[in-house]
Amino acid sequence: MKSKIFFLLLTLVVMAITPMIYMGKFNPLAILGPGFSMETSAHKNLKASAPKNLSSVVTDEKVEVYKWRDENGVMQFSNTPPPSDRKVERVVLDPNSNLMQAVKVPVKEEPEEKEVEQTQAPSPYSPKAMKKVMDDVKNVENLMQQRQQQQQEALNNL
Repeated sequence: MKSKIFFLLLTLVVMAITPMIYMGKFNPLAILGPGFSMETSAHKNLKASAPKNLSSVVTDEKVEVYKWRDENGVMQFSNTPPPSDRKVERVVLDPNSNLMQAVKVPVKEEPEEKEVEQTQAPSPYSPKAMKKVMDDVKNVENLMQQRQQQQQEALNNL
């Protein structure tokens, strides 16, 4: 009985901690110490070189960015100017302006609708249609009677 209670409590603890791990509120590896960190040295170096004043991607202030190509021809962006031997382009990003220009959609002229004369099928309930239906029924009845007579003659000849 004690083991069942222990496993029940253990399950409840795991169920309580799992959402916190997924939301990033709890890091179980931090409890084990710095040796169990999932960060690589490259990741740590990247974090150390990142500007400390960037708290979020969204800002209400103008952002000044420097753009240049390094010795390998790779485009680089930074908030600090590069060494002076590079050709640098200074870009100011204003949050109050659009980064993309609006797309102008051409207005299509709608063609004039031509009035098409629609031919209506005759109603099956009109007197002419009912007369045709009755004639068709009489023809089918005559065909059925002829067939019955042929079958009766075939049976009599056996």
